Amino acid sequence: MSRPPLGVAMIGYGFMGAAHSQAWRVAPRFFDLPREPVMQVLVGRSPDRAEEAARQLGWAEAQTDWRAVLERDDVDLVDI
Repeated sequence: MSRPPLGVAMIGYGFMGAAHSQAWRVAPRFFDLPREPVMQVLVGRSPDRAEEAARQLGWAEAQTDWRAVLERDDVDLVDI
């Protein structure tokens, strides 16, 4: 049985952003989660740096406007 998705957005991509990205990737291997985390969008101030971080850290896309991310239908949880 598949679990419903949990769309995750994360604000920030520095050291802790990298650590939290790793945690989202491996959490289903360690915990019996009711929903499957989907690393939907990474938010940062610099478009170029956010895009590069999203690619390196495994996020589907990057954005610079955190307010717009809060309004998205595919985001259920924001990790700050």
